[in-house]
Amino acid sequence: MILSRLGVNPETGQRNSPATEPGWSARTTGELSPEESEAELERLQKLIEGRKKIAWNTDIAHHLWDLYKTLFPHVNPNSSDRYVFEREWQDIKILQANSHEGVTQFEFELKGVRYKFVDNEERQSWRSLTKIFSLFLYDESGRCLIEMPMKMILTDSGRHYSILPGGPKAFLLGDWISHFISVKLKNQRIRNQEIRAQKHQEVLAEIEDLKNKFGIAD
Repeated sequence: MILSRLGVNPETGQRNSPATEPGWSARTTGELSPEESEAELERLQKLIEGRKKIAWNTDIAHHLWDLYKTLFPHVNPNSSDRYVFEREWQDIKILQANSHEGVTQFEFELKGVRYKFVDNEERQSWRSLTKIFSLFLYDESGRCLIEMPMKMILTDSGRHYSILPGGPKAFLLGDWISHFISVKLKNQRIRNQEIRAQKHQEVLAEIEDLKNKFGIAD
């Protein structure tokens, strides 16, 4: 259902041919008259709201945050946060990671394509034990695919992160979205099967235990 909302073939994981967005003009911004610039701004704002709705409907920000918070302790051993490495992201191959001048970044590979996360949390100042920062995802050509506004609150129990409402500050459509979502959904199905199988074995063991305790034969 999620992939269908993106216009993606669930079998191949590839997007269908995108429809041309209405009102596109090859003219540069400087060539627009005052009236045309107002109309162009209104058109862009409507398109952006549509893009943000796609991001919200596909829950892509939370998929990416799940990946980031899972991988981060593995690329930053000094992190005070500890997360269990879930198998949902076992297809990720970490290439390199580093932190310099308050910016943490690491490159990884998914489905043969390179990506890079950049986190500027340490560059941001504290405001009442709270930090507002951005988490960026770049493709291998250096394009920012998404900028997610984040909030971190420091409490007695540690750091607590959340994605700010309002949608991403930057968001490019493309096959990368379906790649991330399809990997998560595929491995989540595997995990659900394992949970059901484990529950089944627990029920069978409970049945045998009750039979033995109460002398019930088949």
